[in-house]
Amino acid sequence: MRLAVTWEMAGYVDVKADTLEEAMEKFNKESDYIKLPNGDYVDGSFRLSTDDVEEMETIIDWKKIANSNGKDG
Repeated sequence: MRLAVTWEMAGYVDVKADTLEEAMEKFNKESDYIKLPNGDYVDGSFRLSTDDVEEMETIIDWKKIANSNGKDG
């Protein structure tokens, strides 16, 4: 049986800025465009994506549909 799972990674990114505050603001505005860094697994973060059976079924069904369309989804 396939289950949807999630886990967390932690790492560092470099942001060009003059102050820490500016760097943090810039990160928050541009995080969708910043390459993910190499990171380390956060202990204890491995878990089911949801504890709700119906929601899990929806996630699994969506993944099957996306994969059958040639998407990584």
